[in-house]
Amino acid sequence: MKETDHKAVVVSDERWRHFVLAPLVGVYLFSMLLTLSHLGEPFPFMGKLYSGDASESLTFADSIISLYLIAGILKRQRLTLWLLIAYNFINSFNGIANLFLLPVQQIVTTSGAIVPDHHYRLNAFSVFVLFLMLNVFLYLNRRYFDNKSIYLW
Repeated sequence: MKETDHKAVVVSDERWRHFVLAPLVGVYLFSMLLTLSHLGEPFPFMGKLYSGDASESLTFADSIISLYLIAGILKRQRLTLWLLIAYNFINSFNGIANLFLLPVQQIVTTSGAIVPDHHYRLNAFSVFVLFLMLNVFLYLNRRYFDNKSIYLW
């Protein structure tokens, strides 16, 4: 009787694992699609605005990294957990660097959007906080990344 109760708890934990990691797949899939939607537009990276082939290369590289991270989440790979945390820190630092090093009007003009400066700054800060919260979520749920293989296959 006790073994049956224990199995029920294990099955419940197994179902919960998929529900915790499913939103992560959605977040990074949305991020990848959002990045790909800006293909051909100038790409701000670490305080510099890239355009042309450099912009397309950075956009493509960011999309491939996101695709790898999505596959790693689906495989529950331990290495992916630490890569996700590093990726989020790099994106956070990138957003803050762009905010302080690039003139807001230059970013707004090249993106083609008509947005007041304070809205852009609030948006950049909100994304920074979102990435930090995502890192806390990842760290607190690190036990669900139980595949210790460094390979995705």
